[in-house]
Amino acid sequence: MITPDPSLPAPLVTGRLALVPVGRDLARALLADRRAAAELAGGAIHRDFPDTDLAAKLPAFAQRLDDAANPALGRTAPADPAGWGLWLFRYTAERMIVGAASFTGPPNASGEVELGYQIVPAHRRRGLTVEGCSALVAWAFHDSATTAVIADCAEDNTASIRTLQKLGFTHERSARERLHWRLARPS
Repeated sequence: MITPDPSLPAPLVTGRLALVPVGRDLARALLADRRAAAELAGGAIHRDFPDTDLAAKLPAFAQRLDDAANPALGRTAPADPAGWGLWLFRYTAERMIVGAASFTGPPNASGEVELGYQIVPAHRRRGLTVEGCSALVAWAFHDSATTAVIADCAEDNTASIRTLQKLGFTHERSARERLHWRLARPS
């Protein structure tokens, strides 16, 4: 049994999901050893996970975590405080990783955090993305520094538009075929 990273937040549990924060070991395993990744994540990894976008970002994410933990680089704390990176969606009914969401880092100087998400095609249209992202948005707002959660999506991505609307985001602007959304901290 692999011991979870004690520096990470505990998984967030919703009605159908456990959201698992990704630390160094899990990030590296997702790149190189799906069996080890499954053990660390507490469930099998769906064959369609990660999608090409997340797969392209994983090496840089894993390297950032490695660099942050390397004392030779003069860093003593993670580049992104625990929880402000990638979270996996473990679908409880199947004990399987079926998606993920991530923050691009902790709140910026304006208190904004950016959220991104993905779910495997076989598990779309079940409300799992809304369920998982809702838990992460609530988690983000527990940090008093967070004033808003922002996101963007392609203007033709109707599923993502519906997800953001269901989460309560407001469309702010459009630029270069992308729609930019914002969810302010609840009063």
